[in-house]
Amino acid sequence: MLEIIKHPIVEHHLTILRDAQTSNAEFRHSGDVISHFLAAAAFNGLPLKAKDITTPMEKFTGSEVDCDIVFVPVLRAGLALLDYFKFLLPSAKISFVGLRRNEVDFNASEYYFSAPQFFDHTQFIILEMMIATGGSVTSAIRRLRQEGVRNFTVCTIIAAPEGIEIIQNEFPEVRIITASLDRELNSKRYILPGLGDAGDRWCGV
Repeated sequence: MLEIIKHPIVEHHLTILRDAQTSNAEFRHSGDVISHFLAAAAFNGLPLKAKDITTPMEKFTGSEVDCDIVFVPVLRAGLALLDYFKFLLPSAKISFVGLRRNEVDFNASEYYFSAPQFFDHTQFIILEMMIATGGSVTSAIRRLRQEGVRNFTVCTIIAAPEGIEIIQNEFPEVRIITASLDRELNSKRYILPGLGDAGDRWCGV
């Protein structure tokens, strides 16, 4: 299932991200803003349980999130999304998948992996700044499935149709949330119109 966020603030900051003249400080800020919207969408529908509290005036039954969550930033660009997800749900656990793209065949190879303890009902939210070929995300899902993970949501700022198709063909049950579905990939597998190398621009390289 693919969800595309539509909001004027998201459109505004997508334009800043795409602009080649944007400084890395502005690039990070706009990425943070869009991450807030992605996180809010990802958390929509989380199960709640009743919680009895006492306000300054009286007793009250409120609600709290009743779900085990793990954030999985794909290194390195996925780190750009992590702060706002942690800000909205600081109790979540964090896993890391380090993947390196081969510039010849464009396949992803793993160089780092870690995962916390989880349960059958634990929801894993994969964070990736861009989905181009879909290789990094599909590799991350396969790796986590080897560990027994079954519940996935993928959040990304920009995606290419080719990458989305790859993920959906292999994992049709995975929920994908993006701020933009761009036009296509070029011959070097970069997204058009895209925003260039997200990891380099976020890191200031």
